Amino acid sequence: MSQRSLGLKFLAAALFTAVPAIAGSIVIPCSYAGEAVVASANVLGLRVALSDTGALPSTGGSLSAQLLNANLPGLLNLQLLDANTAGASGKASSQASVANVSVSAAGVYITASVISSNANAQGCANAASVSGSSTIANLTVNGLAVTVTGAPNQVVPLLVGSLIINEQVSSVSSSNTGNSADMLVNALHLKVLSLADVVISSSHAGVCGVAGCRP
Repeated sequence: MSQRSLGLKFLAAALFTAVPAIAGSIVIPCSYAGEAVVASANVLGLRVALSDTGALPSTGGSLSAQLLNANLPGLLNLQLLDANTAGASGKASSQASVANVSVSAAGVYITASVISSNANAQGCANAASVSGSSTIANLTVNGLAVTVTGAPNQVVPLLVGSLIINEQVSSVSSSNTGNSADMLVNALHLKVLSLADVVISSSHAGVCGVAGCRP
């Protein structure tokens, strides 16, 4: 075999093996999702949200919302409302907190001295994972003390519905182009038949490294 033929053979082999390497190096842009809301309610068709950061841009960044106090007579009385969400470097996080909480909806009366939640997600070029938790101090429902176990999705049955404590919904996925993760934590979620739906301290965080995906 001539030197020219041998050289062409090696060149062809090099090009052939380079194609998978080039294809494997394609990088999917990281997309972010996040939002923190201190209080949201839908009571008899009336919708309200307090200290809502709004949705985090898919490019990431940070958003925050604060209120010293909020009073909706007959529904909510809250103090020191604080909400934050951020996303960068393949990671997203959100936090929501409030103090001196009073909720009255469809005959259910709830109080707590502190309610907070946090949600965290990482993915894209990072290994996909999520975490989250909530803190609730001195919780009472209709005047009775409620023990908070700390376990996700603790349910307190009510005559007219249910109260979910530390509600968590999560998903994690991986592919050869990137990793995605999404986490939602609602510290308190009150459901009263079709009359009322109230969430206190909601935190959502997500990252997505798959083409065409937004968490």
